Amino acid sequence: MSKLSRQRGAGYEREIAAEIFEVTGHKVRRNLNQYQVKDEGDLLLGQFLLECKRRRKIAVYEWMDQAERSCKPNQTPVVIMRADGEKSLAVMRWPDLLKLINGEVLPPQSQAESGAMPDS
Repeated sequence: MSKLSRQRGAGYEREIAAEIFEVTGHKVRRNLNQYQVKDEGDLLLGQFLLECKRRRKIAVYEWMDQAERSCKPNQTPVVIMRADGEKSLAVMRWPDLLKLINGEVLPPQSQAESGAMPDS
């Protein structure tokens, strides 16, 4: 992966983390181990593991498989992606969305509750 690609990906991760914090107050941690260890997710938000992709072409199933391999027990994979010139999309497996709708997946603890500050 080129330096430019890594910078573009890291910038998108920071953008998504900042948007989540701005809207919800939830602190999102960038997983810096992803650069040294295979099958690590990009952002951690409670039990959600977010795999962020900023690419020209979208490969949803490939990226979801990567996110699932990165999950630890009790984590829910979500792929956040944006193609050039498009708005961001979030993709998760249908059974996971049903759990979220049904309240079986709990929202992460907010920044106000934890006293934490957002990552930079």
